[in-house]
Amino acid sequence: MKKNQIYEYKKIKAGEAIHYLFREQGNENWKHHNPDGPAIQYLDSNKKEYYLFGIKKTYEEFKDIKSSKEGLPWYKNPSMKATTRF
Repeated sequence: MKKNQIYEYKKIKAGEAIHYLFREQGNENWKHHNPDGPAIQYLDSNKKEYYLFGIKKTYEEFKDIKSSKEGLPWYKNPSMKATTRF
């Protein structure tokens, strides 16, 4: 039995960059998103682009948003990984 996911993540290499993509259930469009770092990392240079849910952010904006979070994100919290047995 396959779980019905609310979202999908994908990491792809396109051209000379690595892209982190996110798509919500019911939406056919992928958006750049990486809550832990840059959503686009260029391999040949130190250039990085930050996106959250498809909205481009500067490094300072991204750093402020990331520092305002408290605790672990839900996907890294061990209590959220508990499985239900039927």
